[in-house]
Amino acid sequence: MAHLTVTQRIEILLFIGCGNKTRTQQEVCNLFNATCPDNPITQSTVSKIESKFRETGDIKVVLPLKDLSKPGRPKITRDKKIDIVLNMEENPQSTSTPVGSENEVSQTTILGILRKENYHSYKFQLNLSQEKYILQKSSCKMI
Repeated sequence: MAHLTVTQRIEILLFIGCGNKTRTQQEVCNLFNATCPDNPITQSTVSKIESKFRETGDIKVVLPLKDLSKPGRPKITRDKKIDIVLNMEENPQSTSTPVGSENEVSQTTILGILRKENYHSYKFQLNLSQEKYILQKSSCKMI
C-alpha cells in the first residue's frame, strides 16, 4: 500500500462518496491519480483504506490493531497462562526459569505474561538502622 498522509486518506474516502452517490474503487483510483500524479495508488489501496475505515471507523493505519483479534492460534493457551499465574501465586519465591521449564515455555514469555497480569519482580534488600548496623557489626567481630 502506498504511503499516504491522513489528508490523502480522507480525500480517497470523500471520492468514494456515500449513499446512492458512490463511485467504484477503480473510479476513485483514477480520480486520485489524476489529482495526485506524484503519489499514484492502485485499486487495492483504495479497497484497503475503505475496508479499514468500515471496520474501525478510523482513517489512520495503526499496526497492529489492538482492538481486532489476530487470526490463527494464540501463542500460548489461556489455560497455560492461568497455570503460570497460579504457580507464581502458590510459590512467589520461585523464579521464571523453573516455572518456564514446568510449563514448557521460555523465561521471557513467563516474564511477559506476569507483566501483563501486573506482577512485578523485585529484590528484597535488608535495610538496617544505624543502631542495628553497629550492633550486628560488633557481634560479627566477637565471632
